[in-house]
Amino acid sequence: MILSVREMPTVYIVSIAIFIAIVCMMLPYLYMLFKETNMVRLEKFLIRQRNNPSLYLFYAIANKQDEVVESQINRLLAKYKDPNKQALYKAIYGAYLKNMTAVKNDVSLIQSIQFRIYYEAYVHIEEGNLELARDTAAKLSKTYMKSALLSEIELRTGNRQEAIDLARLALQKVSGLQRYIVYKNYERELPEALLKD
Repeated sequence: MILSVREMPTVYIVSIAIFIAIVCMMLPYLYMLFKETNMVRLEKFLIRQRNNPSLYLFYAIANKQDEVVESQINRLLAKYKDPNKQALYKAIYGAYLKNMTAVKNDVSLIQSIQFRIYYEAYVHIEEGNLELARDTAAKLSKTYMKSALLSEIELRTGNRQEAIDLARLALQKVSGLQRYIVYKNYERELPEALLKD
């Protein structure tokens, strides 16, 4: 039996109203995290996240702020004791420092299959095992991750135009905070790949 609004207890109506209000307040935040593509808005959002190490880390990595990256990673490692989260943060930091030994030590503990495969392929690229990196990247289901790795492989093999095309594909397929990092990386390393809005 379905009750009309008049028959519903006040507690239920208030609870539903609070739930709807919370969802409405969270939508812009979630959109920024996962769907936003405007770089100016993403950067402003990230700058306001100074007290949130898991978000401000994106800004620090993208802008190559070594001391800030280190401090944010240390804050996150102190906050999260779960070995899987620690492994991901250590792999991120190892990759940032281009310390492949550190990445290899933690990659097997990364719980997210997509991130584990990504960092395995990244290690192969950095070690010069480009065919193994290509095979590993092929296992990724996230197009932006696969395209970004393949772009790096093509860049290392001297095929710059293919690297640019793959980088553009990565930029087309990525949004939210990941887009910010990918865009800023190409801004430094492969500026020809940037799509003109």
